[in-house]
Amino acid sequence: MFSLTPPSSPGGAWTETVLHSFAGGSGDGAVPNGVAIGTGGVLYGTSGFGGTGSCTGPYVGSGKVFSLVPPASHGGEWTEKVLYNFAGGASDGLLPRAGLVIGPPGVLYGTTQYGRIGPCTAATVEVLWGAS
Repeated sequence: MFSLTPPSSPGGAWTETVLHSFAGGSGDGAVPNGVAIGTGGVLYGTSGFGGTGSCTGPYVGSGKVFSLVPPASHGGEWTEKVLYNFAGGASDGLLPRAGLVIGPPGVLYGTTQYGRIGPCTAATVEVLWGAS
């Protein structure tokens, strides 16, 4: 995740700041999507993989919802917290591919690409994502 700060004068360069680098794997995930900005500048988003779900293959996990909390002081590290792990399978969604919307009173709304499709296996991921 990154931020881009506009230049202080017209025509100047924008400044990129890396807020969080997704490392892949079950904990951190991969393939992050758009974010929503909540109270206090907290960012909320989804990653298409990661979390504790049963997907295997090129990535691990069935996707997750996370928050990134801004640092207490300028230049500090943002803190990631996993809010929800998608399980896939017959009772839960699988592979979120879009950002979130925040509704009242702070409820997060989003979508998953697939839902309730049965167990997630390497073969399922290959069909869904065209992986090899």
